[in-house]
Amino acid sequence: MLVVIISIMNGDMDLSGNSEIQEALKEFEVKSSITQVQKSVVAEKASGVPKMVGWVMKISGGAITEQKTAEYVLLGLVVVLVGVSIFLFTWSGGDSPVKLEALPGTKIIYPEGAPPRLEKIF
Repeated sequence: MLVVIISIMNGDMDLSGNSEIQEALKEFEVKSSITQVQKSVVAEKASGVPKMVGWVMKISGGAITEQKTAEYVLLGLVVVLVGVSIFLFTWSGGDSPVKLEALPGTKIIYPEGAPPRLEKIF
């Protein structure tokens, strides 16, 4: 057995003609590539970078490489979106008051200091 190991290490044996060894090598390559993919996924999950921060870093095309910078970009996006929302809610209603319409045969009364309501009919 020691002779076989020494001759393999020296390159004296030609194993290319053995189909069993070739098949075993192919199987090993497939299993090895699968474990490499699994290790890279586990390493990516273990990196501690939140998904949204990682997404910003990925989408930036390499312009954002640090986690802190990506977090500031997300914070800026939140500030802009809140500002747009406030703008839309405050100025989208216009200056005209809401006109209420009652059903035929009823009347809307507008008491001072109270909300409008329908007149009671008994």
